Amino acid sequence: MLALHSFALALTLATPSAPGEIFGDLREADKYIAGAKLELRCGAETAAVQTDSTGSYRVRVKSGGRCSLTVTHEGQTASLDIVVFDQPARYRLVLELREGKYVLKRV
Repeated sequence: MLALHSFALALTLATPSAPGEIFGDLREADKYIAGAKLELRCGAETAAVQTDSTGSYRVRVKSGGRCSLTVTHEGQTASLDIVVFDQPARYRLVLELREGKYVLKRV
């Protein structure tokens, strides 16, 4: 019984969980946004990155499924519900200013 339990534990540790990854760019109108903070929350896991000088980003999590992506720009936050799969997915994002508040959309 102990050998079977040890084998199951070893198999579990040897099988990596499928990581989730999203990548893309962030812009406002026709201007790409550099240095914006992005936070991807999937269940209890959170990963944070910043857009580079061209507004591009790449963020990875160990889990996936239904997640929330939050962007912080100019002191405001805007969120979008997304689904993270075991294969990388591109999310081209746009911040729109509506009545003084940012709204995050996928294009």
